[in-house]
Amino acid sequence: MKKLIVIVNDLERSGKSALARAISRHLKELDLRHLLVTSNEMDMTETFDGEFWDLEDQFDVSQLISAVDRHEAVIVDVHTGAARNWGEFCDQEELEALLAELDAEMTLVIPNNQSERCNEEITDITEIFADQANYIVAHLPGDERTEIKWKGSPAEKAVRYLGASQINLPIFSDDLKTAIDNTDVDFAEALNNPSELPRFAEVQVTQWQESMFDVLTMAQDYLIPEGIASVALDY
Repeated sequence: MKKLIVIVNDLERSGKSALARAISRHLKELDLRHLLVTSNEMDMTETFDGEFWDLEDQFDVSQLISAVDRHEAVIVDVHTGAARNWGEFCDQEELEALLAELDAEMTLVIPNNQSERCNEEITDITEIFADQANYIVAHLPGDERTEIKWKGSPAEKAVRYLGASQINLPIFSDDLKTAIDNTDVDFAEALNNPSELPRFAEVQVTQWQESMFDVLTMAQDYLIPEGIASVALDY
């Protein structure tokens, strides 16, 4: 069964783009035929290896059908403020039934930046999509004080009820932060093509990606098509 992997969180700078690119890199390392899609036209730089879908205007379901037909997985980075656009699209096109016809299923990957506002956004997302998809909550690095805001929160209870997989993203070391600060790109763009970065930054980003590979392996069932997953686990 193919995968439609949707990265969504209406909170600005919550890590969506970096997470989408990290998942794309993960699938690439597994030699999995996939497509990375952004809904933010500003992402279409020379280093971005994917497509732009305008989720607010002139987006047709045929684009999605074609993409799923041609790939084993499609990753859609839903830009800030467009979660409800995607939800409306799912309802209008009866996406769950359509994906079933295409032998595919949707996984929502929700980054959590460990804030009360983010908890509210996650709760809203679970209300919009309910049981139309599988869920992965990707916790960005936090500290003990912020983690208390997640445990026992309505968001945590909602995703637990929906059977979400939860993963903890690798920490951002001081060396990694320094490396990115000394380049002219942000972290998400750095993930597009680390080999084009200065040597110190390339090493730090590559090390983070290697740690991320191990983390994403724990969510393989929701990211890798059936039949391929068992092979990937032995990778």
